[in-house]
Amino acid sequence: MAEPASTTAGVLLVKYGVIIGGFAGAILSLTFLRGLTRGQAVAAFFTGFTSAVFCTPLAISFFKLEAGGETQYGVAFLIGLLAMNIIPVLKSLVGQFGAKGAT
Repeated sequence: MAEPASTTAGVLLVKYGVIIGGFAGAILSLTFLRGLTRGQAVAAFFTGFTSAVFCTPLAISFFKLEAGGETQYGVAFLIGLLAMNIIPVLKSLVGQFGAKGAT
């Protein structure tokens, strides 16, 4: 008799894999940030976590990667991990384009 295709852990991973990956990446990113106050650490965590949850589908679509599966979880983890470095870069790019457009 064949084993069931989906176990409880497998179903939870498929359903919440992006959330788990983003959470792990955001938590791990705090180890690289030193000298933060408690409020700044909480803000850094939520920035990485929400960036991972909401930007993973965008990144998957943009780079034409496989939707679902381990690739999606890895992308969520990396976005969560790197969000604190990506956001200042995006802010500076927006500032540069905004300053050029205003003159």
